Amino acid sequence: MKELHDLHKELELIQSVISRMANNSFLVKGWTMTLMSALIAFGKDSILANINGIYYLIMMISILVPFWWLDAYYLKQERIFRKVYDRAVNDPEAKNRMPFDLNPKEEINAIQSVWKTMWTGAVRWFYIPFILLLVVGILLKIIGLL
Repeated sequence: MKELHDLHKELELIQSVISRMANNSFLVKGWTMTLMSALIAFGKDSILANINGIYYLIMMISILVPFWWLDAYYLKQERIFRKVYDRAVNDPEAKNRMPFDLNPKEEINAIQSVWKTMWTGAVRWFYIPFILLLVVGILLKIIGLL
């Protein structure tokens, strides 16, 4: 009975880590949306007025990319701990693992890199529209239509 109680506590611990990673990813998306909206609203005069608008748009892309990377990082961590959870469920007697081990060595190799995670559907379709909008703005500034 104690082993079952320990397994239940271990699964709760792993699930709390998964929940934190998912929440962090959600918060990063929220901050990205807020920051990009604020930068567009406060910088619209700079974007429309002169050639420095190109630099402003490039600066916005350079701010967006680290948020994209951070979101992918949290998604990767969430996937790693989902594998840890699966391992704990599939091996409840802990024959092939250490109980309460949150240092997932094998799982890290089983999950794709942060760079590849950036291009998965869940992350890509949130950030690509922002980048495309900014690139279109840069192109319009270059050809003189903006």
